[in-house]
Amino acid sequence: MSTAGDAMPLRPLSIGEIFDRTVTLYVRHFGLFTLIMLVVVLPLTIASYFSTYGSGAYQQVLQQATHPGKTPASSPVLLSSLLQFEGILMLVVLLQLILQPFANTATASAVGELYRAQRPTWRRSYAASLRRWPAILGMDLMTVVIMGAAVFAGAVAFGTILTAGIFIARGSTAAIIVFGIIAVLLGIAWLLSMSLCAFAMGFAFISTVVENAGVFPAISSGFARIFNRSELGRAVLVFLALVAVSMGLYIVLAIVAALAQGITHSLVLYGLVTAPVSVVSSTFTALLFAVYYFDVRVRREGLDMQTQLDRLE
Repeated sequence: MSTAGDAMPLRPLSIGEIFDRTVTLYVRHFGLFTLIMLVVVLPLTIASYFSTYGSGAYQQVLQQATHPGKTPASSPVLLSSLLQFEGILMLVVLLQLILQPFANTATASAVGELYRAQRPTWRRSYAASLRRWPAILGMDLMTVVIMGAAVFAGAVAFGTILTAGIFIARGSTAAIIVFGIIAVLLGIAWLLSMSLCAFAMGFAFISTVVENAGVFPAISSGFARIFNRSELGRAVLVFLALVAVSMGLYIVLAIVAALAQGITHSLVLYGLVTAPVSVVSSTFTALLFAVYYFDVRVRREGLDMQTQLDRLE
């Protein structure tokens, strides 16, 4: 599938314009970006369904949990079968963590072609991503290492501060209240830091394909582009806006899915309802990352001038 490329101005954008451009690109090239995401999401969704909702073991245990008086108790054989299916589900989740970056970087490649007024196709976008498969898999590994280390360090620091605060503030109600407020603020700061690290790693993934960067240079540039005085505040606002949009989508998803399952009692219908919303959410997030990535590069590196030179060439 191909789609006409539109020469969109590559210039610094406000936060509202970043979201507006994301929606514009998605609407204009809905088929292209949806197909790019479906290449990865659809097989994993089908595998996930058959590993859990498609299994009789899962449904029987679910019925036992929701209607304990009407469903026979689960036997050891049934529980063993359930554990086996849950193991398959964990494998599916792991595969999604490994394969999702290929869809995200293919999306960014297509956005780059649109900015250059070319005609992106899902095949060419994936070809650009797959050519860099060693770097992407290396980025997968480094993401686990970096995010895991950040989670561990934050948990240790937060636990130490919490323990010290409880010891210091014991016996004083006012001190406990003050320390509780400080703990909440530190927790929020920790979550924001983790989210910004995820943003930086997302930029690094895109850099491996769009800039043909190695793993460590891509990680270095990703963190440099997010964690600097001029961009850090904007990155926080972009993240909070993305959280608000995602929460809105998932609230709608939860209401529709609950109504569908409550009326029909069909897990198949539940999957049919939730899958499209999940694809839309994943596609929108990948597009937003791509648009924001190019916007940051324009602000830091004058990428608009380089694009004009590329057109002259």
